[in-house]
Amino acid sequence: MSRLKTIAALLLLTYALPAKAAGPEDLTETMAICAGRMSAELEFAWLLSDPAADQFENQRLRFVEILNALGPNEDPRQQLALRIDAKMAHAGLLTTAHFGTDAPHAAWAKRHAIRHRQNCQILLLDS
Repeated sequence: MSRLKTIAALLLLTYALPAKAAGPEDLTETMAICAGRMSAELEFAWLLSDPAADQFENQRLRFVEILNALGPNEDPRQQLALRIDAKMAHAGLLTTAHFGTDAPHAAWAKRHAIRHRQNCQILLLDS
């Protein structure tokens, strides 16, 4: 992603997020969570031999790039923990959605996984 796109994305995020979530800590948190979700999408796409894996890998890398552009984090372990927690939670939704035996619960998990993925993807300008 070019520097101009990164700056444009950061400006968009600053104004697109609710007022209480516009602070740098919240922006960093949002990007870390989205990086984790895209990691889960990527690994699940690999598992299912889904051609969308390349798209998810690109998006994950872009979220990591935005995190790096935001500057050093005061507590990098907390940021990594957010990414891992988001990845595990999203992977749980994907697993339930694809392999769950309770149809209503699987449908619920699928809807939520799609919504969470789309909420992250919308933060990327050209996704």
